[in-house]
Amino acid sequence: MAVSAIASTPHSVLKERGLSAKTWNNKVAHMRALYAFGINKKYIPLKENPFHEMVVRADTKLKKTLDDQQMEKVYSVMGRFEEMEKQGRAPGRCALLPTHFWLTVLDTLQYTGMRQNQLIHLRQGDISLKGGWIMLQAETAKNHRDYRIPVAGLLKPRLSRLLAEMKLRGMKPTAQLFNVDFCKGNSRIEAMPLQTIRGFFRRLSKECGFKVSPHRFRHTIATKLMRSPNRNLHAAKNLLGHSSANTTLEYVENDVDSLREILDSELPAVKKKGRKKDPSSGSGS
Repeated sequence: MAVSAIASTPHSVLKERGLSAKTWNNKVAHMRALYAFGINKKYIPLKENPFHEMVVRADTKLKKTLDDQQMEKVYSVMGRFEEMEKQGRAPGRCALLPTHFWLTVLDTLQYTGMRQNQLIHLRQGDISLKGGWIMLQAETAKNHRDYRIPVAGLLKPRLSRLLAEMKLRGMKPTAQLFNVDFCKGNSRIEAMPLQTIRGFFRRLSKECGFKVSPHRFRHTIATKLMRSPNRNLHAAKNLLGHSSANTTLEYVENDVDSLREILDSELPAVKKKGRKKDPSSGSGS
């Protein structure tokens, strides 16, 4: 398709190819940079970059999160399989086992908000329990910089037990921490494939009856922090590793409960005022 045709009907192209506005804008940004280079080097016989005016406005949708009841369900399901595992009744080949390993994965996602890519590339030596921090490497971050996030008190118990276990099994500081095969005693497999963690969340979602994913944990902690944006904006921005506060502000949602309280308290007052009889009005009108 010619560039001119795309530029004149971007929304038609989006609909035809099933692309989101975000995906479109990412592709446009790459093409704009490519054309800018080509025009500058005289490889492309154009004076103006045709991709300058091709950004489309993206729809703003609510972030998909896990509410309190869903979070309780997630841990209830894992608790059920943990009990079955202790009693020797757990299925032989189950993506939720060993439960202590996967519960540590869930705690890490819940209390750090890190991305799936950051989780699977986390090394044993990236964590300092003494210092109370986790180092996230630049190569796994969208902003391409190293940054530290805290080890929350609620995360520390399971994380410290898993670290101690992995060290006893001979894990090196440069090795992938969340390697379920290493946890099972198979040290020959140096890295846990992405398919393994996807399989875990697929099975967990099936058991829970709703979608559970690493990014929903990230959206959940961000949304909770941003319920008080004046107090938590800087903290949320640093925890999520955002370069711009504008990205963090996308997690600000209308507090429906607060809005309901305002409506319940204010609307009756307005209604009462409207019912007051006008003393100047006559009775025969």
